[in-house]
Amino acid sequence: MTLKIPPPPPIANEDPTFNRWLLELTTILNSQGLVDQVSVVGLPAVAAQGNANTASIVTINGQITVVNGQITTINGQITTINGQITTINGQITALQANPVVRNGTGAPAAGLGNVGDWYGDVAGIVGARVWIKTAVGTWTAFPF
Repeated sequence: MTLKIPPPPPIANEDPTFNRWLLELTTILNSQGLVDQVSVVGLPAVAAQGNANTASIVTINGQITVVNGQITTINGQITTINGQITTINGQITALQANPVVRNGTGAPAAGLGNVGDWYGDVAGIVGARVWIKTAVGTWTAFPF
């Protein structure tokens, strides 16, 4: 294997642009493919921008880590709140099972209320009654 590239062919003598390209290619190949960054127009600026972008990415990754920690904290708070909601829902269900005192005029409708509820006829006429729901669909009247 040859360590040095031979000189360009004679056609390079007739085309100076081609000749220059061949000489630059020869220089690159003779230096084992290493390129002097300063000799490539715009490459130092690209390298500097790449370094700046890398620093920005590191900073943003740090910020993402902080935000992820905050999200974990918020998720824990949501779990706590969901537990509190479950407790409150249980308390509401228990309260809904308690008897309720209702009122209206005349006898209560069969579908009104739950077993154990009280209903007062507030029509203010003689014969008004207090009703207690004793079974589903059944109100029992007690005169007063």
